[in-house]
Amino acid sequence: MPTKKEVINIISSIGLWDRKSIEAALEEQEATGNPLKEVFQNRGMLPFGEVSPSFYFQLGIVQREIPAREIPNDLLTTIPPKIARNHRIVPWERREDGRFILISDDPINILAADYFKKIIGIEDIKEVEVMITFSAEMDQLLEKYYGKETMEDLTQMLQEASSATIDLELPEAEVEGEDEETLALQAPVVKICNLIFVEALRRRASDIHLEPLEKKFRVRFRIDGVLYEVVSPPKRIEKAVIARIKLMSKMDLAEKRLPQDGRIMLDIGGKPIDFRVSTLPGIYGESVVLRILDKTSMLKGLGELGFLPDDLEKWKSLLKYSAGLVLVTGPTGSGKTTTLYAALNELNTMDRKLMTVEEPVEYQIPGINQTPVNAEIGLTFAAVLRSFLRQSPDVILVGEIRDFETADIAVRAALTGHLVFSTLHTNDAPGAITRLIDMGVPPFLIASSVQGVMAQRLVRVLCSHCKEKIEPDEEMKKKIRIIEGEEVNICIPKGCNECNFTGFRGRLGIFEIFAMNDELRELTLKRVGTAELRAVARKYGMRMMVEDGYIKVKKGITTLDEVYSVTGEKGA
Repeated sequence: MPTKKEVINIISSIGLWDRKSIEAALEEQEATGNPLKEVFQNRGMLPFGEVSPSFYFQLGIVQREIPAREIPNDLLTTIPPKIARNHRIVPWERREDGRFILISDDPINILAADYFKKIIGIEDIKEVEVMITFSAEMDQLLEKYYGKETMEDLTQMLQEASSATIDLELPEAEVEGEDEETLALQAPVVKICNLIFVEALRRRASDIHLEPLEKKFRVRFRIDGVLYEVVSPPKRIEKAVIARIKLMSKMDLAEKRLPQDGRIMLDIGGKPIDFRVSTLPGIYGESVVLRILDKTSMLKGLGELGFLPDDLEKWKSLLKYSAGLVLVTGPTGSGKTTTLYAALNELNTMDRKLMTVEEPVEYQIPGINQTPVNAEIGLTFAAVLRSFLRQSPDVILVGEIRDFETADIAVRAALTGHLVFSTLHTNDAPGAITRLIDMGVPPFLIASSVQGVMAQRLVRVLCSHCKEKIEPDEEMKKKIRIIEGEEVNICIPKGCNECNFTGFRGRLGIFEIFAMNDELRELTLKRVGTAELRAVARKYGMRMMVEDGYIKVKKGITTLDEVYSVTGEKGA
């Protein structure tokens, strides 16, 4: 990329403008702060409208596609939103050698590098370079980072909160009790918290993480399972923001030594939103995590979860049993609860009584009796289950089987005419059988009660607006088992404004359904290991999660790296 001096020399030598005219335009731009392109146009040095492509060619400038990535917030805050939009620039990178890289679609901005250096205002920046991209990509970047009123308001509020005119900082000894509540009720703090909530929803975040670090107060959103840092409040108002969250979730403001849990119910844009709040003491302050439950979008139908047609039929066949135990396994955050809610919604008819015991009740489903666990008063999973059996239910959901007592009651409920659903933490579906045996449940009870187990994980879905089809090489064909003549639609992520430049938008499940049969029941009685159970289940048509993932890679739904990342496969 030519430097400012080189560009002046080039355009002087080819006779576009003389050096004196260029220097006069630069002086006017410095004085007015107007975009340099506008100054040139007003002086009659450029026609109004788009810059001619021949101008790029004459200057030796090559427009570049910008790789998909999140721009760090410490860079974004160096350029005010108004300046970014007016001059069509976005900060991109700060390098160790003292260079600061900006992105623009206007080659004239190369001449304004000194002006941008003053705007950035970082002392150790030696040189500002402008990298030229295409107009469409620039539009997406400006829309994403500087185009939304919410983010502009949030940035402005954070700047105000950092100023000396707002008293949000009290001595450590005073920040407790009523003083802390006073901080939490100050208007700037209230607005900052509200804007963080709104921005999290706009970006489809599932969690908000507020993390006090040694020298900064970091805010991150989890989007499609991945954490991204966003514009963060200054360190000095950390206590006020955390106090505000605790006050909204009805926690004890004075208690900072113990973890606390709370809940915030808000109506944002006409949508009821439930925030589950957790605080945890740390060496630099209390870490706060808010889990976002959007009640208008959480309950999904079975067809929306990502099942392939044959797996959907297998899962629905398990729902048709009148009695037995059906388990869903996987780690935290793998979508188990969403799958079970979809199953309950399918079974929720007038002629059935459905009851659930959960910790906590994440979504209230009309027509279902839902009971939250409260261990402090002895209302455990096992205690509630015992009471359920006296209520004559048809279908029971146990939020999680954690111990022998809960497992034993769930199994016996399944044997006495109830269809019981629950979750278990195992790596795969056959592993649930050996896990129950390890808990102490007799194999004959497991063999008699378990109807099926489904293991699942969530993979990110390629953005439909920007994914790019590729031809697989021989190595990939071998890995995902493409046979000769098979039509595939393998795609890679690219990144656009619709997906926050990540290349992915949303998540779907990959599944492994282990359906019990006579041979598997016999093996369960013999206490065989997981490997043998898996081998026999595969003989009867069980598709492993990684194989389910391969099919979704072939269909252009996700990527091979995503499948390997959630299944633990190494890709060998």
